[in-house]
Formats: sequence, C-alpha cells, structure tokens
Amino acid sequence: MTDPSAHDLAPPAAGRLARLGGRAARILIALTAALGALVLTPGTAGAQGDAEGCSDYEWHTEWSGCLDELPEGQELQCEAAPQPASPDSGMAGWFAEPGRLDQSEGIGTYSAYGYAGYQLPMYGSQQMSVGGQCVDSVSIPNGADTANALANMEFNLSVATVGAANSMRQAAWEPDTMWGWSNRFMEQGTEVLYRQIFTVFGAVTVGLIGLYLLWRSRQADMNNAVTTVAWAVLILVLVTAVVRWPVKAAEYTDQALTIGMNLSTVLINDDRVEGCIREDGMTQDRYDELKELNGEDFCIDTRSAAVVASDTVSGQVLYQNWLRTMLGQSEEVTYQQRSGEEVLDEEGNPVVVESNAAYKYGPALFAAQAFTWQEAADADDSATYRNDLIEEKQETWQNLVAQIQTEDPEAYANISGQRAWERTGTGFLALLTAIFFSLFDLTASILIILGFMIVRFAIVALPIIGTIALLRPAGGPFKRLVNTVLGAIINVAIFSLAAVIYIWASSRILGTALPVWLQVVLIGLLGVAAWLLLRPGRRIAGLVGGSGPADAFLGRRVSDPDRNGDRERDLERARQRRDDARPEENSETVRSSPRSSSKDSLPEQQTTTSDKPASSTSGSGSGSPASGSSSGGEVYRPARRE
Repeated sequence: MTDPSAHDLAPPAAGRLARLGGRAARILIALTAALGALVLTPGTAGAQGDAEGCSDYEWHTEWSGCLDELPEGQELQCEAAPQPASPDSGMAGWFAEPGRLDQSEGIGTYSAYGYAGYQLPMYGSQQMSVGGQCVDSVSIPNGADTANALANMEFNLSVATVGAANSMRQAAWEPDTMWGWSNRFMEQGTEVLYRQIFTVFGAVTVGLIGLYLLWRSRQADMNNAVTTVAWAVLILVLVTAVVRWPVKAAEYTDQALTIGMNLSTVLINDDRVEGCIREDGMTQDRYDELKELNGEDFCIDTRSAAVVASDTVSGQVLYQNWLRTMLGQSEEVTYQQRSGEEVLDEEGNPVVVESNAAYKYGPALFAAQAFTWQEAADADDSATYRNDLIEEKQETWQNLVAQIQTEDPEAYANISGQRAWERTGTGFLALLTAIFFSLFDLTASILIILGFMIVRFAIVALPIIGTIALLRPAGGPFKRLVNTVLGAIINVAIFSLAAVIYIWASSRILGTALPVWLQVVLIGLLGVAAWLLLRPGRRIAGLVGGSGPADAFLGRRVSDPDRNGDRERDLERARQRRDDARPEENSETVRSSPRSSSKDSLPEQQTTTSDKPASSTSGSGSGSPASGSSSGGEVYRPARRE
C-alpha cells in the first residue's frame, strides 16, 4: 500500500515554497524603496543625519567635508550668486590687520575672513517674463530693492564701527607693534637733548646749587641743605638712567601694563581652540617646525590677546547679526542629553536633536561669499586660480541656497527678498548694537594709547625738565611730569582691565537666548555703567592738571593763596592758645582789681574787707585755682596792657 502522503502532500509543498519566495522578494523591494527614500529625500533624515551623510554638528564645524555630497541646485536664469569679497575690502577693510600667523591659522571669524562676507544679497527675487526679460517676482513686496539697499548700508556702517573698535584695540593692546617706530625716536631724542642741554646747562644749575648751599650754611639750616643735595642727586641719577636706556624703560613699562590685557585669553572662552596648543611669543620658525612635526592639520593658536578679542567681537556682534539679517534667524541648536550630560556619537561629536538652517548652513553660506586671507593672497598671485575660486564659491552658494529652500522655506523667504523690509529693521538693530558696544571700547582704547604716548614723550622731555629741576625750588615742572606719567600708567592699567571685562560681559550677553532688542539695551546699559564707574573724562582732565602721587612723595609746591591761608590759620591757633592759658573769670567768685595809678602797689593793699562776697565760704570760692586763701576772696589779676 502506497503512502498517501506521497501523492497528496508533495504538490502543496512545492506551491508553498513558491509563495514564500515571492513574499520575500516583495519585502526586499519594499525595504530597498524605503532605504532609498530615506537616503535620497532631503530633510527627512532628522537633525543628526541628512542627505549627504553629514550630521548637523559636522555641517556646523566641518562643513568643507560635506560640500562634495551636496546636491546640485538649479541655477536661476535671472539670478547670479554674489561675488566673494576680500578680507580687506570695503570701508571696514581699512581696519583689518591681523598678524601673519593669525591669518594662516584662521581660527576665528576675524582672523580667517577679516571683514569680508557681510553683504546681504537677494537670490530668487527675479524671474523670466514671457518676453524674455528679467522682472521682479510676484512674491517680492514693493520697494524690496530699496529695503535691501538700506539694510546693506546699515550693515556696512555696523561693520565699519566694529572694525574701528577692533583696530583701535589692537593698537592699544599691542604696544610693540604700535610703538615700534618710536624706539629710534626716543634714542636719538634723549641723546641729543642730554648732550646739548643737560650736559651744558646742568653744570650751570649745579653751580647755582653750590652757591645756594653756601648761603644756607650761614644760617645753620642743615635740614634744607641735605634736602637740596638729595634732590639734585635724585634728578641726576634718574635723568642719566633714562637717557642711557630709553627703549628699555619704555619696554619695561609696556610689559608691566600689558599683563591685564592678556587676561582676555583666560576670560574669553573659544570652543574652536579645544585641542589646539598655544605658546606665547611664537615665531614663524617655531610655527613651521610644529607644523612639520605634527602635520598641516595640527591646530596652533597663535592669536594675541587683541586678536582673540577681535574674533570674539566680530563673531558675536557681526556674524550673529548677519545671520539674523540674511536668514531671519539666529543659531538655535538642541543637544541630546543624558543625566545632565551631552550624548556623544561614535566620532566623539555631540548628538544634535534639533537645529535650524542658521546653525547648520550658516558657516558654509558665509564662507561661500568671502575669501579667507590665504585664499586672497593666492588669488592675487594667479588670475586663473582667482577665477576658478570665484566660480567654485558661487556654485557652492547656489547649492546651499537650494538646500535651504528645500529644508527651511521660511529662511529662503528672507534670502529671496520676500521679507526685505524685515532685513532693514534687523540691520538697524545690528547698527545700534555696534554703536553701543563701541562707545566705551573706543574710549578705553584711546586712553590706553594716550597713556603709552605720554610715557614715551616724557622720556624724551626728561633731559630738558631735569635741567631745571636740579634746583629744588624750581622742581615744579618735574613734579607735574611725574604726576602726569603716574596718572597715565594708572589709566592704562585700569582701562585695560575694564576693556577685557567689558568685552567678556558683552560676549556673555550676546550669547544668551534673550530677545535681540533686550541684548541691545543691556549692551548700552553696560557701557553707561562702565562710563559712570570709571569717568574717563575726569581722568583725562586729571592728566592735564598734573596733580597726583608725586605731591606726597616729593613735596607739594604751595601757591601764594595757600600760603596766606596757612599763615592765617597759624595765627588763629596762636590766639586760641593764649586765650586758653588765661584764667577764666567767674562773676560770683572773682572780681577784677581796679587799675591802680601806682604800678608798685601790692595786691594786699588793693583788697578791702567790704569787697568780700557774702558767699565767701561757699565751695565756689574755695574751688578757684587762683584763690588767695581757703576761705575765698578776691583773686589778683594783673592789668592788661593796652
């Protein structure tokens, strides 16, 4: 008997396998389609991964590695990408001057791009008409070109204002660069004045001092004689030392006063320098050596304190306001956290949960319309390279705008000019921020520069003033010179620290999530508070007055009104002492004796029993210090001479 299963079950088993194979094929096709949609559809991968495989954090920090995978955007017929600007172009370019090493490294916005890239182009505001002409798009409001032109003007003024403040601060904080020309001036000036004036007329002054000492010796006034000699020796030693080392004297002063300025590298934190090494006073040879040993990608922070401050101000005041004006938004990002700490991915980067177009594409868009210092130098050497670089940046800019249009239509509306009048308002806020910030910053820098200038001119003028000041009664000009120099040094120390703290506080305010208008108000109030506390106007007036610590150490010259006032006070004190020394009169116990015609009469002859008071036995009579007896009586008092 045959097995029924061999006939009944075999055919169904073959059909079931066929059906399972078809189902698996359909599932595989569905998975492939879903994966393709996930990879090829922009804006659907979330914040951490996008169409090109770069996370939002990588777009923000390492955008150059993500440009190759950026989808090619459609080129509009009536539009052209903006022309990239050079770091020293425009009105603000007058003030752009970072150091050579800072330009090559390019860590911050200012040290990398200078003041390039802050133009506000509109892309997508024109369209092709039926007749083949370029006309304004129907979505663009009336006067959009005028509004955008006003916004560009406001932003150009903002960049120029911040550029002037940065340039003035660099001149104030880097005395070696600012005052290098004065070294030869001080050497030649002090040497000529010492040889032609101090050596010749100083001998005459020393002779006058000798005559003065001989004259004072006849009065046995040892105190004034020693003071006069010590004064002359002090002036001789001081003038000789300064003339011998004028540049060293200025350099020691500069080094002592720049200590407060270097505090900016400690207070102002820059996340971009994490992992970078920093050496003070790095030379070009040392920089090349470190690059050769560690590779070209090795990060070296060569920025001075002034350049660090300029990077901070440019990034917070200019770049962030450019994002608000260009895209209508500032950087916003939310990182994934676990137990209060940021979660890191496999590459050690923070995991971004949510971000906007300004955070993700802002750095790349800004770089596409600006040349770095190195790119500008290479473009000047080769016209072919310059044209290729311009074409590459314009293509990148178009692709980025197309990607922003896909992911964030609201940001694209600002780029295309649909909200051109909002650009005007945001540009005005940027201008107010720049003005409010720069008022106190410029004032502090001017006072610092004035202090360094006073020190150098005082060194040159010292041989002339010292010639007269050898004679102590004629030492007034020397004391005023010392007071002015000490006041200038104190001003430099105070305002250098105040400028560092002011920049640090301003960067903290601009880095908060407060509304833009409130940030502008706080920046203005911060400047007012600093102005009221330090009173720079009075400090300048104090330098002109010439009064200061030298009066306490070297003696104060008293003018005629002061001398007359002191004389009157001395006479008043003398009269008061005479009045205190006289016995006090008491109407009950003391009676003044009548004036006698005979000056030789005795007191006992002028006393009568009838003159004794009735209360002679009282305590008041016996308590009189001038009482003649214990029982009281009349006290004799000599008559006053008229």
